[in-house]
Amino acid sequence: MFDERAMHTAKKNVSSARGEGTKIDYQQYRQGRQRQQRNNWFDRQRNFFIRQFFADFFTLTYSFQKLYQSYCDCRSSAMGSSCYLLHHQDADATHCKIWDQLNWMIGEKNNKGPLWNLRELCHRVWSQGEHRENVEGSLVDWLIGSIFHEAIRLREDVNILNNYGNATFKNRQMTANRLHRAGGSQAHHLPASRLAKIMDRKNLVKRVAVDVMQQMEQLAFLFGQANNMLRTMLPGLVENLLLIRFLVEQEDVVEDLWGEGLVDVFTDIYSGTPALGFCAAGKSYMSGQWYTRALVMYKRALAFDEGCDEAKRKVDELQLLIEKSSAFLGAA
Repeated sequence: MFDERAMHTAKKNVSSARGEGTKIDYQQYRQGRQRQQRNNWFDRQRNFFIRQFFADFFTLTYSFQKLYQSYCDCRSSAMGSSCYLLHHQDADATHCKIWDQLNWMIGEKNNKGPLWNLRELCHRVWSQGEHRENVEGSLVDWLIGSIFHEAIRLREDVNILNNYGNATFKNRQMTANRLHRAGGSQAHHLPASRLAKIMDRKNLVKRVAVDVMQQMEQLAFLFGQANNMLRTMLPGLVENLLLIRFLVEQEDVVEDLWGEGLVDVFTDIYSGTPALGFCAAGKSYMSGQWYTRALVMYKRALAFDEGCDEAKRKVDELQLLIEKSSAFLGAA
């Protein structure tokens, strides 16, 4: 009797395990399918996300330039006193707001800032699995990751200066002493002389302030390297018409950040034929039915190459199309 019961229980357990295993296998299959579908969708939209990465990086670079300018102003106003360099003040004070700017750039896990979002987008566009095939993309991913982690360290050190710098620490000590004398606090506070013997706070804060200055300079260096790397990548991205159109739309920014005019950039990436760049932008505008803007691009192409067959053909086609559209709208 015991053996029959044991056998029945064993069969039941095996059957249950098989069913559970089937259920787990199905869930894994569904999750795998969903990941594959997301990846396929991302691959189809890859050109858009690369264009978005360039746009977000340009915006973030200008944000860092403002942060760096605030840092330079603080150093100047502090007359070289690194301990007071980044002390956080009230909103109406004239001191720098480096903490606020840095915190906005990074954000938090539940409220990510532009730098955090850029890092995640970079991981998606140039994923680790593609690093062997795309060396330039892997370098960009490395640089953006380095910028992110350096900014995190900088924020931590700025927080130390804000909370343990000379001015803040003295105010806390004065408040604690005042409460102690008034009998409002039962806590035991060591006098400043005893604290100085136990811990060299001033020297520690000075070291942190030096680290902050080095980290700020390191961030500036890394942003410059990432900016140069994006410029270097362009010849391999000429098929991305959305990106080429973006460069046209941000012509002033391109010249400001890369130190080259748009025509010089197109001359380089299109092997000495800048007209091809404007034709690519015109083709992108046409696909979105921005006919007037497309016409402007093809006319700019003709300005550099009067013999460009594509530009001549598209100018005639677009002019006729725009005239018909205007006549139709006028009749309506």
